[in-house]
Amino acid sequence: MNQPASNNLIVRFISPFETFFEGEANSISAVDQNGPFDVLPGHSNFIGILVNGDVKILSKDGSKSIGISRGIIHVTNNMVEVFANV
Repeated sequence: MNQPASNNLIVRFISPFETFFEGEANSISAVDQNGPFDVLPGHSNFIGILVNGDVKILSKDGSKSIGISRGIIHVTNNMVEVFANV
């Protein structure tokens, strides 16, 4: 994945058989065992386990909500990878 051109996140959101979103985003909202959280540009690096619910991506093209049964999120240096339904 490439570094973001602006103060955005670079997001790759995939499942074993589908790519849900790939591109720049302003924020991502999801839910883990501790509850809902947001990822914004400059967020600390982390890996988390997502639970059943919606992952919301806000980009310049609008908002997209994707339902997942579970997943993994990896955030590092404004790059976000979400592996859904694994």
